[in-house]
Amino acid sequence: MLRNAKLKKKLVAKIRDIDNGEMLNQIARIVHFEEKFDEVYIMSPEEIEAVEDGIEQINNGQSISHEEARKHFEEWLKKSESL
Repeated sequence: MLRNAKLKKKLVAKIRDIDNGEMLNQIARIVHFEEKFDEVYIMSPEEIEAVEDGIEQINNGQSISHEEARKHFEEWLKKSESL
């Protein structure tokens, strides 16, 4: 328990010294991560359209298996590593 108390004090001290707003926002997101499970995500019209397009592609047989996707991804990674 004492370790946790010391760690908390160190974290609080470090956070007090941070002036970078983006970093503070990132820390806030981490701290509030658990609370976000209660929120409902509302998709934008563009996201809804993208999902609908994907469903239509699947219904039209325009999809590949997970294994095929992994192979494509691994090939892409190998190519990008050689650049």
